[in-house]
Amino acid sequence: MILRRITEHVQAQNWFAVALDFVIVVIGVGVAMFGQQWLSDRQQRADMAEAETALQTDLFYNYSNAKERLAVANCRAETYQAIATKLLAAGDNWTGIARAADENSFRGALPVVFRSPNRPWRSRVWEAELGRGTFNQMTDERRQALDSTFKQADDAELLQTDIFALQGRLKILAVDTTISRSDRLRYYDMLAEMDDKSGLLEIVAMDIIQSIEEIGIDIPEKFRPGLLEYLASNIERAKKIYGECYQRQEYPILDAYLTKAKTP
Repeated sequence: MILRRITEHVQAQNWFAVALDFVIVVIGVGVAMFGQQWLSDRQQRADMAEAETALQTDLFYNYSNAKERLAVANCRAETYQAIATKLLAAGDNWTGIARAADENSFRGALPVVFRSPNRPWRSRVWEAELGRGTFNQMTDERRQALDSTFKQADDAELLQTDIFALQGRLKILAVDTTISRSDRLRYYDMLAEMDDKSGLLEIVAMDIIQSIEEIGIDIPEKFRPGLLEYLASNIERAKKIYGECYQRQEYPILDAYLTKAKTP
């Protein structure tokens, strides 16, 4: 329709009408493009808001995991030192050092010398949505801070997996048996590797805590009761598993939520 009008005006050499037609075309295309861009931006904001809700939950869990890891850090180091001293002692007789054997611990059939926390870290939401461009409207500073934090959580999960595997290989130390000098040195090497990885994981946990406290956690209202209940039950369960090994941690970033939860 507009093309026919332009053709007629050109043939009639009505240049004012031709110019007006072109202006109408340009405005129409511009309005259409602006509308599409507005709808696209609106959808991106909606997608980011939905993903942000999931991110807050991921931040909460990683923060909780890091705090739990530090709650047993001192006891973990003391236990490893005691086991190392015993491994280097003379003789072949070995008296088992079983720990975490109550019903609140991981239900393995065999006891272990030390049960360290084994939790899911990372953020699958961040990894998936970052690639889709969901967070493109997020500020560069926040995006970089979150990306760095979740990469640290990836490192924590890898270290935790290695530690868990080593714990399984050292279960022999939890029972009464005889261990030769050569085997004692072999177990000492395993313990040393587990000690290095545990120490590194504790450093990563401290970095994660600092990063998340700088970023902040804004738990959506509807998720707060469930997450706070999870935190409270997890702390009580850890106290039963580790006993005196468990050192109470502070959760400054969650104080506002915890206070409200206790208010009648």
